Amino acid sequence: MNFQFQKRVLDTMVGGVSALDIPRLDINGLEKAHNFILSYGYDYQNRKDRERLWGIHRRAVTLLRENLIQEEETLPEMLTDQNQLRDLGYLLIYASDDDRGHNEMQKWACAILRVMHVIVHLKHDLSRSFLETIQNQVLNPIRSHIYEDPVLGGTFLRGDGGESIKLYRFDVKPLKTSDSAVIKLLAKPNLVALNLLDTVGVRFVTRNLFDAFHVVRFLSEYNVISFPHIIPDQSANTLYPLNIFLEIMKELDGQSKEFSSGEVEEVLQKRLLEAEKRAEYKLKENTFSSKSYRFIKFINRKLVTIPTTTIEGKQTDLRFFYPYEIQVMDYKTHLNSISGPAAHDKYKERQKRAARRRVFGLVNESEK
Repeated sequence: MNFQFQKRVLDTMVGGVSALDIPRLDINGLEKAHNFILSYGYDYQNRKDRERLWGIHRRAVTLLRENLIQEEETLPEMLTDQNQLRDLGYLLIYASDDDRGHNEMQKWACAILRVMHVIVHLKHDLSRSFLETIQNQVLNPIRSHIYEDPVLGGTFLRGDGGESIKLYRFDVKPLKTSDSAVIKLLAKPNLVALNLLDTVGVRFVTRNLFDAFHVVRFLSEYNVISFPHIIPDQSANTLYPLNIFLEIMKELDGQSKEFSSGEVEEVLQKRLLEAEKRAEYKLKENTFSSKSYRFIKFINRKLVTIPTTTIEGKQTDLRFFYPYEIQVMDYKTHLNSISGPAAHDKYKERQKRAARRRVFGLVNESEK
């Protein structure tokens, strides 16, 4: 009876540890390496598969050099030059060396393989083949309500019945570049390519807090989005507590006078100070976001249709739900988000540091 078990494999298969977070592999020969690659999804004996893998290897090396290694660090040519490495199976063998002696080749081999692994999963995420079509189907219903008014000046979210909300900004989220998506997946241990929910998204920047909630109501009432398709555990509200907002709206609705937007804003701010201890926010932990970044966010799903052709030449439709992100914030919060700790470039810096720590198994940023 064999009582020997590989702890690293069991940690991944049973213990819930990501394969990216195990310290090394256990492969001690080219035959075993090629069999491992075959079960992974590529036949190393097949020329096209070999070419695909070498292409992924080159992309991983480039990403490491351009984003994750420090100036004084150099990737070993033995692992990066195809002519010197000769067979990608050797990369798996190097990654299997005993790491207890601070083996540099083992460290670099593992780093390259970790990045390659994420690239493979992104490359074979089926939805990425249709991303432009998906983005158009998601955004067209929203864009149909966005108007640039040359008379009043500015951008408006406008309904068929004449209701309109002036916006300071309406932004369509640029599609993530490959490097950006890889870094995000490396930075967050619980993410895989299928869990990237914010590849497509929009952001509304409103004049004030009331209009932020007004935008949310508009999207539902005008059927711009279908709220039953929202993913509940992905919603966040750090902008203004929902319980206090609804209390105030009920009170104002019961009064006969008209309120200016400035008066409503004043009531919202004053009540928040008075009732701060019972404020109910909806927090969604994000290690890389500054606590000063305040917004409403939810992930909705759109049933998209992709026209396809079968092998027999028949036209058919591929239909599936695709997630996209909607963010809403007021102008004051937006100003804070473009400078200081809440700025997007600071967010990306924090994300890159986390990706680096994970790729190289570092305890803190100063370690190599």
